[in-house]
Amino acid sequence: MLYHQKALKFHCTGCGRCCFGNPGEHYIELMHGEAERICQFLHLDRDIFEQQYLVNEPEIGEGIRLNKQGRCTLLNEHNQCSVYSVRPKQCMTYPFWPELVHSHEAWEAEASRCEGINHGDVVATEYIEQQLNLLK
Repeated sequence: MLYHQKALKFHCTGCGRCCFGNPGEHYIELMHGEAERICQFLHLDRDIFEQQYLVNEPEIGEGIRLNKQGRCTLLNEHNQCSVYSVRPKQCMTYPFWPELVHSHEAWEAEASRCEGINHGDVVATEYIEQQLNLLK
């Protein structure tokens, strides 16, 4: 893993770019129980929540859909997460995902999208490992 070879810097700027992707290709992955927590937080009926926010594919599982512009449907008009206190672990652990911290090339490719990567303080190895463990 890259973080064992090189100190990684990261500081979230709140730009919201990590909440965008290619619609139809990307979604916000949900782990067990996360959809229910978000649904309760929003005070929505589960059927309405599913219709407005979720994708559910047999091969990918359940997740938060992106709109036609590739924007997470849970972002408000200021690109801030409307469910931040109960956000999915995928969101909570960004950018410390296995596929991003496994190589210099992957980390730098993500840095071209995220203005907080390679800026700010060095992130402790222990913290990165905690984030990776949350995704297991």
